[in-house]
Amino acid sequence: MPPEQFVDLHAHTTASDGSLRPAELVRKAAAEGLAALAVTDHDTIDGLAEARDEARKAGIELVNGMELSVKWDEGTFHLLGYLFEEGPGLAEGLAKLQALRHDRNLRMIAKLNEIGIPMTWAEVAAESGGGQVGRPHMAKALVKRGHAASIHDAFEKLLRRGRPAYVIVDRLEPSDAFALVRNAGGVPVVAHPYQLRLKEEELEARVAAWEREGLGGIEVQHSSHDAARQSFLEGLARRHGLAATGGSDFHGDTKPDACLGHAGGGARIPLARLDDLKRRK
Repeated sequence: MPPEQFVDLHAHTTASDGSLRPAELVRKAAAEGLAALAVTDHDTIDGLAEARDEARKAGIELVNGMELSVKWDEGTFHLLGYLFEEGPGLAEGLAKLQALRHDRNLRMIAKLNEIGIPMTWAEVAAESGGGQVGRPHMAKALVKRGHAASIHDAFEKLLRRGRPAYVIVDRLEPSDAFALVRNAGGVPVVAHPYQLRLKEEELEARVAAWEREGLGGIEVQHSSHDAARQSFLEGLARRHGLAATGGSDFHGDTKPDACLGHAGGGARIPLARLDDLKRRK
């Protein structure tokens, strides 16, 4: 009997807020013995070409992925998109999201200056390594300037919701986000559902409503999910006929508690998770 194979369907690179370049991430995945990896950067697919080239060399399957920020009545949630085809429709949709992100970044930098913390766009962009700029890069710049002790401290004092430099960014509606992924031939999957901060009966009702709008799966395994949460989400996916996926949410140095190839409790993510996803296309 061949040995069981494992995957990671949620990982970030320097194309958004990860600390490893796409090729470095793929090499790390290969070193971990993974059979497949999904690169899921925030509101961008800019890292996929580099990751795909490295995956061919490393002999690992590269799964097209992205992670969209989506608005709903309680705030924002993250939607993973998988197995889509790259094309003009998807590119146009992502370009709009990136323009909204850029505007938000400039407004947050302006707020920092207003409260007496000098900061420039160039300083923040330099922390991104040429990738998409976001709040983690502002946090790094704040640490470098001595205005925060750590990335976590920068968020807690200045950058998270309710703090002095925070600015709300406009997002896609859920139905529009599902359609963006579906129209590109992909499968939309709600990421780390417990971060919606709903009671389980409320989460079930929300997932049922989103399933009617086009949701295709639930991230069942995640670095923040213990066995009880995973068990509930497995049942939720089964009851609603949704794919049950899994990923570490690896970011590298910017999120050191998430280990590539491992979900909650250090559990590995079986290849069957990817097979389940492919059946939903």
